[in-house]
Amino acid sequence: MKSFSGALQFFKLIVVIIPLLSCCRKTAPNKSNSAEMPVRPSVVNLVSPVTNTVIHSGDSVKIAYTVNNDAVKVDSVAVFDGKKRSFSVTGDRREAFWHSGESKMGQTTVRVTVYYSDSLQESHNVNLVILSDIVPQKFDYKVIRKFPHDHEAYTQGLVYADGFLYESTGLEGKSSVRIVNIASGKPEKMVALAPKYFGEGIALFKDQIYQVTYKTQVGFVYDKKTLNQIRSFDYQIREGWGLTTDGMNLIMSDGSAQLFFIEPEYFTQVDQIRVFDNKGMVDSLNEIEFINGKILANVYGKSFIVIIDPATGKVLGKADFSELVPEGFKNDPGKVLNGIAYNPESGHLYITGKNWPVLYEIQLQPPI
Repeated sequence: MKSFSGALQFFKLIVVIIPLLSCCRKTAPNKSNSAEMPVRPSVVNLVSPVTNTVIHSGDSVKIAYTVNNDAVKVDSVAVFDGKKRSFSVTGDRREAFWHSGESKMGQTTVRVTVYYSDSLQESHNVNLVILSDIVPQKFDYKVIRKFPHDHEAYTQGLVYADGFLYESTGLEGKSSVRIVNIASGKPEKMVALAPKYFGEGIALFKDQIYQVTYKTQVGFVYDKKTLNQIRSFDYQIREGWGLTTDGMNLIMSDGSAQLFFIEPEYFTQVDQIRVFDNKGMVDSLNEIEFINGKILANVYGKSFIVIIDPATGKVLGKADFSELVPEGFKNDPGKVLNGIAYNPESGHLYITGKNWPVLYEIQLQPPI
């Protein structure tokens, strides 16, 4: 009987409170009846540059604008390259020149901000495409010696350390990471990936081998000596292709013209560059190797490598290895040049390709 009485009192309380809440509840304003905020007219028109203008690194770009209202007093103008302020000028100058020499390659957004009437400002964004100002140097090479290479190895990544090659191979059901005897071309240790993974590039960082995969956005870390798997990691980059390191970060390619700089502990992206030569974008970057402050990259389906400035994305040089492609492989898209490793003791490179029966030790001329 006690519980029923308590419930009856609670019900009476609710009956009293609900009407009170209904009376006090605020109703949302009717947006259709509210006055619309007036759109402030543009104070200036940006005349130059025109969006998507193509320039070369180092070019000076004219920044020009007109003022729509003669009563407006322009106090100053600032030009930003991305988030970084490039320069500012005081007064109503109407034109100035932005120097592109410190910008990265590819599409860059320049923001022109006009300050007026002491406390007001207006910004205009314009996209520019920046090409390299360098004609890539042509590198020659000398073949030092040739070694056998496992013709069943679909080479995706190659690294030299302590007299051995570390190699990553691809294709679902055939992917692996291996320690290879250079003289024989045979693996001394090999770990197969699960059939669902397509192995891609590898990098040696602090006695650990990092490996990415093609489309599964999963990578693996192995002990350098035993190839025992230490951990796996996830990443947001759409596809894994090549991998290398500058000693601080990992650098990853995804088959485009972009290279991503990755913090190795949590595999988070910290920077990126876009690779351009003096004629345009260099796409399909594949296996990569960081050598003496530069990035060497295979271009998928091509028989040359490009040498890249990691700070700007400019292509500094090219080396053509078409004469080294094995007989019968030149028109086979599945057996292309892929694999670059560097021996710091000799200054030589090891290069090979997908399913190639041969590994070349070469010396670039001039050395990089």
